[in-house]
Amino acid sequence: MTLSGEMGAPPALPMGYEATVMASGDVVQAIVRNSDGVTVASGFAVETGDCFVYDRIFTDAAHRHRGLARALMKILGAARKSPGTRQVLVATEEGRGLYLTMGWAVLSPWTTAFIPEA
Repeated sequence: MTLSGEMGAPPALPMGYEATVMASGDVVQAIVRNSDGVTVASGFAVETGDCFVYDRIFTDAAHRHRGLARALMKILGAARKSPGTRQVLVATEEGRGLYLTMGWAVLSPWTTAFIPEA
């Protein structure tokens, strides 16, 4: 999937959640924890050449539909150094619905192959 334009500023997280952002070189990681310090959402992004790639975006099933993934994506997007950098990601079926509501477009369908060991 790809996004033309901006996602906007990260919204405030719901009460009881806190985000941490860490960077190592060009890689950015965002983690959302609940009030017990348990990681309930996380993701990575990296800006390389002319692409800003989102990767391994995850929200624990018990914490979905609270705006955490949307906030996480916007937090990661705020780390983009060049506003003109193309934003891309590979989405699961579950994630695709969220990304479509955020203005992302399907660039190409993606299927993962699995080859079982003999």
